[in-house]
Amino acid sequence: MAKVKLYGIYSTKVENNQLIIEAKNVEELLLKVSELEPNLSIKELKRSLIFVNNKNITELSMFKTKIEHNDNISILSPIAGG
Repeated sequence: MAKVKLYGIYSTKVENNQLIIEAKNVEELLLKVSELEPNLSIKELKRSLIFVNNKNITELSMFKTKIEHNDNISILSPIAGG
């Protein structure tokens, strides 16, 4: 199972900012996170910065990126400033 850590605003919206989830790819993982943590929508999670083993999914296969048993997933809330 993959270890998922939520950062930023997400960590304040959930009961537990660290989850253990089994999923075959990032899309399935995000769906399971949104089911476990109802304060996070799948739409919101898909706008996040997502890293699989410290590599941004934009450098991998985006939401189709495969998740292996011992992967570490970091999900960061988007940041805006001005």
